[in-house]
Amino acid sequence: MLIEVVSAGPGCSICQKAIKVVNQVAADFPQIEIQELHVVDQFERLQELNIFSAGAILINGKSEFTTLPSLPKLRERVYELLNHEDKSTR
Repeated sequence: MLIEVVSAGPGCSICQKAIKVVNQVAADFPQIEIQELHVVDQFERLQELNIFSAGAILINGKSEFTTLPSLPKLRERVYELLNHEDKSTR
């Protein structure tokens, strides 16, 4: 599973909080890979996905949270998606 965090850079406090929350969830699920999407570098892709705010979170290339989610909400969504992936591969 790939989780991407939309980031405006190291000076963005919301971005840093989003990265922290994603890292906390990833600690519970070893199959998670994390990437930072820098707004400037990924502008066209983010526009196509209708993402216009830093701190947004994509999971497996799809927009899941357009604003910073709480730790429990992110953990719950990751669990749902992983559970769905497990059932699909059986």
